[in-house]
Amino acid sequence: MSDQPTQPSATEQSHVIVIDDSKMKQRFLKAILENDYIVHTFSSVREAQPHFEDIAPSCFLMDMERPGEDSVASIRTVKDNPKLSEVPIIMVTPTSDVETEHRVLECGCDDYVGNRFAPEIIRARVNHLVELFEFRKNLKIRVEQKTQSVMELQDAIMLMLSDLVECRDSFTSGHAQRTRDYVECLVCQLQANQSYVSELHDEFVRDLVRAAPLHDIGKVGIADAILNKPGKLTSEEFDTMKMHTTIGAQAISHAMNKLHENSFLRVLRDLAMSHHERWDGTGYPFGLRGTSIPLSGRIMAIPDVYDALVSERPYKKPFPHEKAVSIIKEGIGSHFDPLIGQAFLDCELQFRFISMHQDHSEAENQAS
Repeated sequence: MSDQPTQPSATEQSHVIVIDDSKMKQRFLKAILENDYIVHTFSSVREAQPHFEDIAPSCFLMDMERPGEDSVASIRTVKDNPKLSEVPIIMVTPTSDVETEHRVLECGCDDYVGNRFAPEIIRARVNHLVELFEFRKNLKIRVEQKTQSVMELQDAIMLMLSDLVECRDSFTSGHAQRTRDYVECLVCQLQANQSYVSELHDEFVRDLVRAAPLHDIGKVGIADAILNKPGKLTSEEFDTMKMHTTIGAQAISHAMNKLHENSFLRVLRDLAMSHHERWDGTGYPFGLRGTSIPLSGRIMAIPDVYDALVSERPYKKPFPHEKAVSIIKEGIGSHFDPLIGQAFLDCELQFRFISMHQDHSEAENQAS
């Protein structure tokens, strides 16, 4: 299959909007173009505006001198519409001189037709701009499709990696997916609370939620005897376990060296490295304090702890949701970022729902 953007077929005619207060010029322009396009005629931008979304034009032809309308304001009405901002505009003017051409192009038009209203000139200019617009539009669609395919492949690889991590650690079944859901819930609450507004932009949030299941990826480098020990770790064993943060961060850093700037890998590296740091500086691996801890790690800390508290382990029974909330509340300002801790308290019932729903799903999967 070719990667070239497809062009509209003969049966998928593009739409052109003609805006001119002269009915005679409307008929003239429509007659020139109607063999190739579906032409819609209006006397003013104000009259045409309610129909823009239904028509989805590929080109505008506008008369520059329309009684009662400012040409520049009319152009801005079109260009300020996100769905029409890239649609080309040809200004139809009664004069053809350098000053007029400059004025037309300065106010946002893509081309103009002066006092030579020759049908072949108008048709050629419309054809050129429509073809260019349609090519760009279809190219954009193909790029979006390819991007979506790449992201789906990345998600599949991350799911595979998180499954491998959980296969190594037999005590944390479902932890990766649950923490992803907790992170998504917590970020939504932070946004609702207007906390960390500048940092929680769309790209960061997308990368953080996708990276969350891999926060413990460094555990693949920890020996089974420690990772799956059915009891409390010795201090030496715990020191070894702590290394999963740096093992994961180093592995991701090596991958980053093979690429140019990559926001997802940067978030994943920071997340893997810092999710056990503590707000008061007593965490590991580097004892970072306060906002020197990456935001991704500060957010991940609460879902990671909550899931550990409400899950069964060989050395403990699962804590009730209310007990887990109480423990986290006590840690706000020492273990946890105060703003993120408050967001957790604001959405803790959603954490409970996620925990109960995931437990139910896992039981069904095991039964099947």
